[in-house]
Amino acid sequence: MSQPPQSSPSLFRNRNFSLLFSAQLISLAGSGATTVGLALFAHQLVGGSSAATVIGNALMLRILAFLLFSQPAGVLADRTNRKLLLILADLVRVVLMALFPFVHSVWQVYLMIFLINAASAFFTPTYDSTLPEVVGSDQYVKALSLSRIAVDMEAVLGPAVAGLLVTLLGLNWLFWFDAATYLASAALVTASVLPHVSKPSIQFSFRTFLGELTYGTRILLHQAVLRRALLLNLVEAIAGAAAIVATVVYVKDVLMLGENEFVLAMSGLGLGSTVTALFLGWATGRYESSAKGPSELHGRRHQWTERALLTGGVVLGLILLPGMKQPPFLLFVGLWLLNGVGQALIALSSSTLLAEHTQKTDRGKAYAAHFALTHMFWLITYPAIGYGVSSFGAPLTFTIAGAICSVIAMLAIISRKPNHDHVHR
Repeated sequence: MSQPPQSSPSLFRNRNFSLLFSAQLISLAGSGATTVGLALFAHQLVGGSSAATVIGNALMLRILAFLLFSQPAGVLADRTNRKLLLILADLVRVVLMALFPFVHSVWQVYLMIFLINAASAFFTPTYDSTLPEVVGSDQYVKALSLSRIAVDMEAVLGPAVAGLLVTLLGLNWLFWFDAATYLASAALVTASVLPHVSKPSIQFSFRTFLGELTYGTRILLHQAVLRRALLLNLVEAIAGAAAIVATVVYVKDVLMLGENEFVLAMSGLGLGSTVTALFLGWATGRYESSAKGPSELHGRRHQWTERALLTGGVVLGLILLPGMKQPPFLLFVGLWLLNGVGQALIALSSSTLLAEHTQKTDRGKAYAAHFALTHMFWLITYPAIGYGVSSFGAPLTFTIAGAICSVIAMLAIISRKPNHDHVHR
């Protein structure tokens, strides 16, 4: 349950948040550059169209690592020192990224990608579950918005950083730069002071571990509002996969345009997400600031998160439906800007609801389960969109995806019932 908002100083006056956010921002700059570097490295290693197969398989292994390790990481986050877990995850990534330039075969690429993202599966849910305690309830939405902006900046700045490093220093230095960013992240986390979170009183055993492994998922599925948020996370994954997988085909093969237009379309996606994150952080802070107690604050937070979730789902369905009409480029960029808006509305709202409906001692498991389930959606939607594009073409695939998103959004709206346990004003 939320605490009543107070007159609080600027978020960046919170030293511990500033250190953690800087760690996230720096490491994302490195990982964004490495995403581009992986494509170049694969092309250098195998050449030609085989590089696309290597990249696709590597991305599948990335998500598989998230699915396998994020929930055990959540159990550890609730039972061990979270700060130590964050530092160790960073240091493992330092070593692996430093060794990446010495890879000489495809199986080694797959192994390195799997191990690097296994370490990320320990870092990300632990970081997310720590954030509410570091910033407090009244600043959490703003902190979440900034984290979303950092992720968007990764997509925008990553290619630019990669291009600069490859041009000036060569491809190997791109991976060593990423290793350096993880080292900097570990140093910043070390300098922070994280709040103490009480550990579970039940003694750890293999039986309790199995129970705790599924506990986060049970939290998400037990409450109707969190189940509804997961439904909308599936919509986010469908629209996101449509953008990532099919945009290049639509722009270059359907509209017969070039790489600059492709970059512009994807920039529209990032811009929509960033602007929405900034606006949501500002608007919700004003809306929640006049709440007169924990119950009213909880009700207000429920109200705006549910509205934002459902709005995001409807928007994503509507912007994909016109695909089969082959919208011209400028209209397509506008639609992709709204795609970013819809994805941000869902991502920020679902994370806020998760913080509202979990106890401090369970957040590691809950966030890890959310991380695993949402990435499972992406594991399904990536190949599904790819199959649709190869079988039906990008325009019809967009429309089919929009129809599915619209049906899911309608199911979420229909399933919504007034909850008299909350004060909604």
